[in-house]
Amino acid sequence: MRHAKSSWEDINLEDYKRPLNKRGKKNAKMICEFFVKKKYYFDYILVSSSKRTVKTLKILLKKIDKPKKIISTKKLYLTSEDKIINIIKKIPKKFKSVLLINHEPTVRNLVRLVSKNQNSNHFKLLNYKFPTAAFAKINFNFNSWNHIDKKGLIKEFIRPKDLQDSKE
Repeated sequence: MRHAKSSWEDINLEDYKRPLNKRGKKNAKMICEFFVKKKYYFDYILVSSSKRTVKTLKILLKKIDKPKKIISTKKLYLTSEDKIINIIKKIPKKFKSVLLINHEPTVRNLVRLVSKNQNSNHFKLLNYKFPTAAFAKINFNFNSWNHIDKKGLIKEFIRPKDLQDSKE
């Protein structure tokens, strides 16, 4: 998942410290409602420690079931997809469902690297643009996160605008 829309109100604010704007908070709540409706459960959450990613997670945690483990680290802030893959590979296999909340372009590049159904509509859409608060669900057929590079299948790609459109 990419963090929700951040505020550019204070142009002198360091990027790491930018908060969510009003639209970002609204979109994070919509994605949260989507998770609740679909009964998605994440037992392990990795989140960049930037203000906007942490706030996105806080909004989600108001309604989704609490994960067994949350790791918030600056190591995920503006890092490469290869470094994130190495972090994911170290997740104990007892954790079955991982949510990553991070930044562009790393989120899109990570999905490209770990997905094998690159002809799917989901892949084409996210490859074109991975907007703020968008979520890609990828299923893997393995029993250890150490095999994440064996490639999974993109099952869903949801953008806040998809959820707005469905309400009309």
